[in-house]
Amino acid sequence: MFIAKFKDGTVISLVDDWRLDELKELRKKRQFYCPACRATVQLKLGTARLWHFAHQPHVACVESSENESLYHLKGKKLLYQWLKSQQVEVALECYLPIIRQRPDLLFRFNHTLYALEYQCSPIETTLLEKRTQGYNQIGIIPIWILGGNRLKRYGPHTFTLKSYEWLCTQTSKNHFFHLTYFCPEQNRFAQLHQITPYSSTKFLAFYHETPLLKTSINSIVQPNIHTKSKMFEKWIIVRKNWRYKNSSPYPAKMERTIREILYKNGVPPSLFPIETGWPTAYHYLISSSPYYWQLLLLFECLQHQPLNRPFSRQIVTQCLFPYIEKRWLMLRQTSEPWTKAIDGFLHFLTRIGYLEKVESNQGMFKRIRNPMIPTNVEEAMQLDQSIKLRS
Repeated sequence: MFIAKFKDGTVISLVDDWRLDELKELRKKRQFYCPACRATVQLKLGTARLWHFAHQPHVACVESSENESLYHLKGKKLLYQWLKSQQVEVALECYLPIIRQRPDLLFRFNHTLYALEYQCSPIETTLLEKRTQGYNQIGIIPIWILGGNRLKRYGPHTFTLKSYEWLCTQTSKNHFFHLTYFCPEQNRFAQLHQITPYSSTKFLAFYHETPLLKTSINSIVQPNIHTKSKMFEKWIIVRKNWRYKNSSPYPAKMERTIREILYKNGVPPSLFPIETGWPTAYHYLISSSPYYWQLLLLFECLQHQPLNRPFSRQIVTQCLFPYIEKRWLMLRQTSEPWTKAIDGFLHFLTRIGYLEKVESNQGMFKRIRNPMIPTNVEEAMQLDQSIKLRS
């Protein structure tokens, strides 16, 4: 950490201008204390790392930033200086006793208070959620920025995110998910826009990066990049890969179940129905691939409903319960109910003419046709493209 206090409460910050000889002399004459737990801390003036304060060995702090890497320390300092250059009122490592938390940076922008957490190492999702809830509890908006070392890219538009990294995303005004990274070695921000998951760990997204000094605070607080390319075109490529995918000799339980369902219905894996495997509204709430759970709902529930006979939304939801309880289908950690993903899928099926809403009874639908099963992969790709026009 960069901030400590003297015994009289005076704050000393190592991001201020100090000479090495001044700090060495100060270290001989004064003791330094942690602003959070008030334990004595050591002033580290080595050449391998940035100057910083550290707790004595084996001392537990209320909200410790111990074991900060050079990468994290350097990034935090650069972000602090960047906010200052934006004429933003900012405090470094400000301890908040009400919630017993100490954000890396606390700043005020457009009359709103923000806590910026710079996360360069893995963190338990429960701890990340606890910190986020703590800030929200006292009216502070948390912004999580990941270290550039956390960015895992597997193609022009393909990335992987761990559970805690997904919880660091922000939602823009147009309801897209965004995630911000900062690399202190390259002095650049990188942002993923329109993050769209297609499995528990893999995501489609548009990548955008800017140098630190050319990045405005607005683009971090309210990311809202409009890309000319459309995510639909990238999703079509994912569907194409699903259709041409070779079967694994050792499939997981859910994959084996899907194979059995397709076989039972006389459908080759490459010719799965056009109605399934789409990024429908709230599909991200179920972290397992929409290819799995949407196909499961279509064949194990919806196709069992007689044509033009009303059925309830609850029947569809109950179909997934056994698979979720057995953890064959996984849910993404979020405060929103996963059943919203079911509503999004039913709404999509209504728009493309597979289902119809029963106007006289809310939450009731009826099936008005059978699914479209292509006869070959070429036809499947053509029908996949037509769904966008029809929806």
